[in-house]
Amino acid sequence: MPYSRDKAALALCRQTLSIPDNYLRRMRQPNGRITLDTPDPQQQRLQALLFDCFFSRGLEHPFDLNGGRSFPDLLAYLSWVAPQNDRLVLQATTAARVTSYLVPYVRTFTDGSCEVSGIPGLRLERITRKALVLRHMPTGGRLEIREQIGEVALRDMQALLEDEVRVSRQDENRQDRRQPAWTQEQLTQGEQAVAHHWAPDATTALRSALLARANLWWSVYKHRAHLVPARRSNAERCLHWKSGRSTAEIGRLLTEGPLKIPEARFTPPYIPGDVGLVHLGEGTLELNGPRAALATLKS
Repeated sequence: MPYSRDKAALALCRQTLSIPDNYLRRMRQPNGRITLDTPDPQQQRLQALLFDCFFSRGLEHPFDLNGGRSFPDLLAYLSWVAPQNDRLVLQATTAARVTSYLVPYVRTFTDGSCEVSGIPGLRLERITRKALVLRHMPTGGRLEIREQIGEVALRDMQALLEDEVRVSRQDENRQDRRQPAWTQEQLTQGEQAVAHHWAPDATTALRSALLARANLWWSVYKHRAHLVPARRSNAERCLHWKSGRSTAEIGRLLTEGPLKIPEARFTPPYIPGDVGLVHLGEGTLELNGPRAALATLKS
């Protein structure tokens, strides 16, 4: 029965992706199916950029320069990811603190070169009692970081701003001081210099879709999922993880059933220890997880 299948699909999304019922209801189409993917190419570009950051190895991404915690470390604060029509929603235990690590800062050196920490182009659009809404200026994509317990604690953002003012006053004669870019109305020169990180490419839609299903990895303790160079000549990069579902299981979830990426295809490993391939359009990424017999599945 269609109604039974719809209930089973909702239960799988709830169990596997940890998305609450109120958000799942917003993601349901009139036919009862769950929509995890945005058709908006601009939102896809932002989500692909976030995928690269969150699935980098600690402190290896060029934007991972804030100190204290790396992008992957922030996953300790995150509970679930819920794609919506016009934004991606992340629930965090300390929403303002997570936001303080994501908003961008630019450091300009005496030779004119720049480095960016945080997500370049990300701006704070508004704050509500329960969430901070951020807009990515170059793409127009949106990210909403919701507070899991209580209300948004703005002291984290306020302390960050006060610290920047103090540091700027101490170093006002230095040209290479770190400056907040997220308070600027336009893209800074340093942010414009790294625009290739959110430029569309063959895997943009695929990386966006993988971020929408990030809890396939994040819900497993010590998964250590991160991007590494690809083995195959036809793949852009490889997503490698240590614990959780096997390569074959992830491949099936991404291409079959209620969690599938529409039109995505999966090529399973040819032999044990080989990589699998997930394809969407002209884009291909490798998948390299634990072998099926050794995988520690989330109960």
